Amino acid sequence: MGKNISKILAGVLLASPAFAIDIDQIQFFGYGNVNYSKYDYLENYQSKPESKAKVDLERFVLVTKYLLDDTTTIELELEYEHGGTGSTLEYDGKEEMGEFELEVEKGGEIVIEELVVEFTANPKMSFKVGHFPVAVGLLAARHLPSLYHSAVRNRSESRIIPTTWHETGVEVFGSLMEDKLHYKAQVINGLNSENFDSSGWIKHGHQKRFEHVNADNLATNVRVSYGDLVGNQLGFSYYIGNTGENRHKLKLNSDGMVQVFGIHGVYQYKDTDVKALYLFGTLGDNEKITAANYNLPGQYRAYNHSVAKEAVAYFVEVGQNIAPLIKHNKKTTLWGKYDYSDTMSKAGKGVIDNARYEQTTISGGLNYHYSDNLIFKSEIENTEFGGTLDDMSSMTLSMAFQF
Repeated sequence: MGKNISKILAGVLLASPAFAIDIDQIQFFGYGNVNYSKYDYLENYQSKPESKAKVDLERFVLVTKYLLDDTTTIELELEYEHGGTGSTLEYDGKEEMGEFELEVEKGGEIVIEELVVEFTANPKMSFKVGHFPVAVGLLAARHLPSLYHSAVRNRSESRIIPTTWHETGVEVFGSLMEDKLHYKAQVINGLNSENFDSSGWIKHGHQKRFEHVNADNLATNVRVSYGDLVGNQLGFSYYIGNTGENRHKLKLNSDGMVQVFGIHGVYQYKDTDVKALYLFGTLGDNEKITAANYNLPGQYRAYNHSVAKEAVAYFVEVGQNIAPLIKHNKKTTLWGKYDYSDTMSKAGKGVIDNARYEQTTISGGLNYHYSDNLIFKSEIENTEFGGTLDDMSSMTLSMAFQF
């Protein structure tokens, strides 16, 4: 299917005299999912939950590769989220007091998750220049729907860092020890601490909602893993970067240093697989960031502006193919998952802690693999909050595909 699409689109390009492209130079890939959910809705984390239902064209991702020559590739990855285009928050520094302008077009968004030129220096080392995923957590490398069992992406991971985090910079990567030791080293633009908050820690510091990304503060990230890239592996990552100078208003005299440590593992044996991730993050000068964010303009200031000194998240996911047990010829996975996160694990001096941001989710379901490229997923989950909040639960049915 993917090859046929490649031929059709390449044919359109070749019809124009401006393009002199060999059909074998172009490759297309894609994936996506459509969800139906029935879930508890807890308004403002204060009232008793009510039951609601929704359908969501969660994402469709199209990846295009152009093989420029034997050592150089240009890659574009476009993600269409929630079936629409998005909104832009623009900062106009020419106004006397500085002004934020919000333009809303339609719910959802179109995001360029990757736009890179990749150079292969030798079999053990390559380089990327452009916009690419930040190699923190498991979603950076395992975001295809066939690489995780749950109907939605890892909850714990997505609560403290940006989901499918992507930034602009340079990357060197490769494999050593007979392609068993894999490494990545990245220098990228940093986060903006104006959007750090209680519920998401540094998650909303991802600057994708601005037309331009501030890069006065850069960040570095290193990831090393041993094993197979999509199979059994054990690895770690370390991200570090200042955030104070990337603010638009009320820039800090201190750094706002973010550090995120990660350990991950994947184990597969016959019909059983286990995935696990542990993330631990620290934020320097969090009390100064909390105070500065409290004084931001109304529509831009987060209601839960307190930012923690430390945050933690981890999960364990176990899956078992039960097709041999039920005498079925299609892979059928029974799975369970435990997610824990606390975006205010340690509030720090002078910062208000709120127990409700400690969340524990237990989930499980049954997935039917129609083929390697089409999976029907089901998930039932229950989330318990710290403090006195009621539990929340949901049921999700998902159709996931890739080509």
